[in-house]
Amino acid sequence: MDGIRILVVDDESPTRNFIVDGLGALGITDRAIGVASAEDALAAAAEAAPDLVISDIRMTGLNGLDLARFLHQNHPNTKVILITGYSTRDIEKAATALSVDALIRKPFGLDALGEAVRTALNRPRLMADEHGLPPTKFEALTRQIDILKRDIGAQWIGLLDNQSQIVIQAGASDELTELLGRLTGRNWVTNLSTAAEDIGSYFLYIEGQPHDIYLTSVDRRYCLVFIYDRRWQTNRVGAVWLTAKHSVQELARLLSNQSTTSPPQLAVANQPVAAYAG
Repeated sequence: MDGIRILVVDDESPTRNFIVDGLGALGITDRAIGVASAEDALAAAAEAAPDLVISDIRMTGLNGLDLARFLHQNHPNTKVILITGYSTRDIEKAATALSVDALIRKPFGLDALGEAVRTALNRPRLMADEHGLPPTKFEALTRQIDILKRDIGAQWIGLLDNQSQIVIQAGASDELTELLGRLTGRNWVTNLSTAAEDIGSYFLYIEGQPHDIYLTSVDRRYCLVFIYDRRWQTNRVGAVWLTAKHSVQELARLLSNQSTTSPPQLAVANQPVAAYAG
């Protein structure tokens, strides 16, 4: 286990203990600390900002959205995952506006918890060296993706290679699994990467319900995918492109001298062996 510091916030001790113990069982961290309120979490963050906060939304006193808002303003490097058993469009809209990294719905299992935490911490199952990316370059790319997500306001951003494999991602993706499967399964990214070799850079907009998808080439090997939920995220095509243009150039620079080794296939996650439905 490494030294990642995670703060778990829930006023119900069974849920809190399940998450704290689960993070240890998953091998993510042995430094998870549980607190019973958002107020206690704020006090702990004031002493030392955690790498990640996992918080229930409905709690006595300040709720999880209030906590996420404070962390977003005062500890921008702290990742936030919210948990809810009462998900509504208003809650999802508020979580998206606060750039929450994931929204987990009860009941949830250890597998879903681990996947959300690894994604939030930018520790995807595909490691940097499997893509020919040195750790320092991988970290720089990850920071650039995080900054772009914040500036562009997308629900999800992914850097994909020309085999349609996700190299780096940022944002809540659990509800987008089917959409991402259709996008990669139909070889959109692979075909567009091939086209980029002939016609140069491209920017593609796909209007859908309820999600809009934007794709832009980084170079002939990589592209960026932005996903917006049009129910509460309205974005003009030109505005998205203008915001992304500078970041695309920086990503291309970071990727310019990397190898073109084909990455392995993504592993299929196992079914959860334990779940909490409280």
